[in-house]
Amino acid sequence: METNKKVLVFIPEFPVLTETFIERELSKLVERNNVDLVVFSLKKGTGHLSENLRTKVLYQRLGFPDIFGILKYTFSHFDKISKIYGDLKPGSHSRLFLILKSVGYSLKFATQKPDLILSHFLSEPSTIAMVSSEILGVPFAISAHAKDVTVTYEYVEKKASEAKFITVCNKSAYYFLLNLLGGNNPGNVYLNYHGVDSGRVMREALGGIKRPDKYLILSVGRLTEKKGFSYLIDTAKILKDRGLDFVCYIVGFGPLYQDLKRQISDLDLEEQVKILGENKGLSNSETLGLMKVSDVFVLSSIQTAEGDVDGIANVLLEAGALSLPIVATDAGSTCELISDGETGLVVPQRHPNAIANAVEMLLTDKSFASNLCKNAYARVISGFDSSANIVKLEELINQ
Repeated sequence: METNKKVLVFIPEFPVLTETFIERELSKLVERNNVDLVVFSLKKGTGHLSENLRTKVLYQRLGFPDIFGILKYTFSHFDKISKIYGDLKPGSHSRLFLILKSVGYSLKFATQKPDLILSHFLSEPSTIAMVSSEILGVPFAISAHAKDVTVTYEYVEKKASEAKFITVCNKSAYYFLLNLLGGNNPGNVYLNYHGVDSGRVMREALGGIKRPDKYLILSVGRLTEKKGFSYLIDTAKILKDRGLDFVCYIVGFGPLYQDLKRQISDLDLEEQVKILGENKGLSNSETLGLMKVSDVFVLSSIQTAEGDVDGIANVLLEAGALSLPIVATDAGSTCELISDGETGLVVPQRHPNAIANAVEMLLTDKSFASNLCKNAYARVISGFDSSANIVKLEELINQ
């Protein structure tokens, strides 16, 4: 009987509260039992970890005791390490440090005897996976996402030429990557959505959440520039001035927490805008529970000056799966899911007036909003079902 391939998944931090799509995808892989999975992570995150993953995650970092082993391997395999060093063009960090670090992690990876190293992100983690692949003689693959493709990518051509496959989870990042490769697909770069398990979303949504006795506007995401929350707060000011009786909940954590709190105070919006979670966020089940009782979901994302932008925000898929009316900006790959006037309302980024108009439209025209919800749910089920996307990932792993 043929045994499953052993896949070592390398993720710097896991599980991450704002990267639930990774945790769910890995849980689905374990559930289907067509690959033998081990997750190697450097740091334990604060996100939810499914029961079937609890024995699959290994947390290890390099430390002082590893130095001897790294130096011993480097000197005993000097020709191999010298070649790897020469093949790496100078980057933003020391090649020597990168290679020594990769030697250290490759020695740890080797204890798991993987058939494939699958790294998330096209940035440094997949560089470590690539070098470890050369050291161990084991193939590697990459799951790429958003900022790691458009901003923090490195050694892209080398990775594309050597990886077994690279998957990208949205069209915006997919075509950006192909452009980095000169406009041509080398034959191993694939568009494959992470998708969402709508049944699981419904099961995980916490019940019994009491909603306010006024319109409830909800937004979810890390408190970073690309999420555009400052524009959502400006939108709230416009809606308040128009006399709308509402409250806007923002669920998230991040470096802009104090700046956004200050903006809320400066605009005298303490009664209208609440950032929940005291800069720690909420659990995914609490967030999904809030979606179930909200009147409209707003994604106010932007593309930053450095090029950082959302792919398809996972919260959009969740909102669609829960039949929540959606207003979203035209940043990133949002329009793959949200078609204006069909599955939601799409407005220009950095345009609070347009967001306010769209929100009011969905709050006041319930029939129109209901039709958008039905269409969004149908699109999530037909185009972003996680089961279909997992099958494609398994095929790539086992090819």
